[in-house]
Amino acid sequence: MVSRALNRIFARRPQAALAGLLGPAAGWLLIFFLTPLLVVLLFSFGQRTTYGGIELGLSLSNYARALDPLYLKIYWRSLWLAVVTTVLCLLISYPAAYCIALKTAPRWKNLLLVLSVIPFWTSFLIRTYAWMLILRTEGLINSALTSIGLIDQPLKLLYTDTAILLGLVYGELPFMILPLYATIEKLDVRLLEAAMDLGANRFWTFLKVTLPLTKVGVVTAVLLVFIPSLGAFVTPDLLGGAKQAMIGNLIQNQFAVARDQPFGSAISFLLTFVVLALLGAGFKAGMKPRAD
Repeated sequence: MVSRALNRIFARRPQAALAGLLGPAAGWLLIFFLTPLLVVLLFSFGQRTTYGGIELGLSLSNYARALDPLYLKIYWRSLWLAVVTTVLCLLISYPAAYCIALKTAPRWKNLLLVLSVIPFWTSFLIRTYAWMLILRTEGLINSALTSIGLIDQPLKLLYTDTAILLGLVYGELPFMILPLYATIEKLDVRLLEAAMDLGANRFWTFLKVTLPLTKVGVVTAVLLVFIPSLGAFVTPDLLGGAKQAMIGNLIQNQFAVARDQPFGSAISFLLTFVVLALLGAGFKAGMKPRAD
């Protein structure tokens, strides 16, 4: 009954019916996404008052200050850590998702997928503290290496870029595996067999058939990992320390410590603009049809 009524509505007034269905989602985005973004943009043109308040205005000084070489180093560190995190997650997740989707018996697939998302069952903050216990001077790794005689002095593992990478890769890995699995599972295995029957080895079959057919999943997974990695602040703060700050830590400090909300808003809006531009270009390139 309901489906028939919807079909009649769509048949008579398709545009009005579509607008009615999209209206709630559009209203939600307007209230909880565009409105806060506009508030951040408005604050970014203001100035910090003596006691940490906001004096609205039309000044570009916050944006000019955001381009200071001191902050450019933080932007660069954030960018390359996010890129390396994304690449490492992709290199680990693609073989894992491929094996789960195509090489695993059906009765084991659900179990492996559950094991992939088990980290979500624990708070991200607790998992990050667990990495601190593992990497610290008296932690699990240093204690194990010292006990078997491989090292005499504890290694400096915590409060380094390597520690941040470990934390980011560990935290973002499930976001990479699940989209890849969903795409690879729909892959027609007969196409792979046909490519190999025509003389292609496993490498060229993967490069010319498997990878192009799963490109949408790869792009989606890369976006899901790159965006939160670029703006991360909990992992760099706990595993990297004050000297290994990323752009997320810089924004958090401006709002919570320095109480310079206009400057923090300017950095936030610049980050949003740059990320959307880069992701738009990457998404367009990833969805472009192959010429061959």
